[in-house]
Amino acid sequence: MQVSGIVKVDGIIELPETWLGKIEPESITVQLTPIGVSQELFVYGIQYGAKVVIRNGAGGPINAYYTVTANPKELPVVEDDEVDHLRTCDY
Repeated sequence: MQVSGIVKVDGIIELPETWLGKIEPESITVQLTPIGVSQELFVYGIQYGAKVVIRNGAGGPINAYYTVTANPKELPVVEDDEVDHLRTCDY
């Protein structure tokens, strides 16, 4: 899954609500490209897999393009015997 845009002065990247509960939070990666001037940008934190906080190490304003990627959660594996059981159940 991927989302991109521009992060401004507040340094907050809100991740899509559709991602909540559907991504592996540990797999979130963020790519930042400064706009206009050199900036010492870094990820300050990722809050609950819903929000990314960006900071500028030089203390100046933030203005950058971003791309955030994350892996979707694995779907549960259904074993063959579970499928067979479902086929034979009376509904």
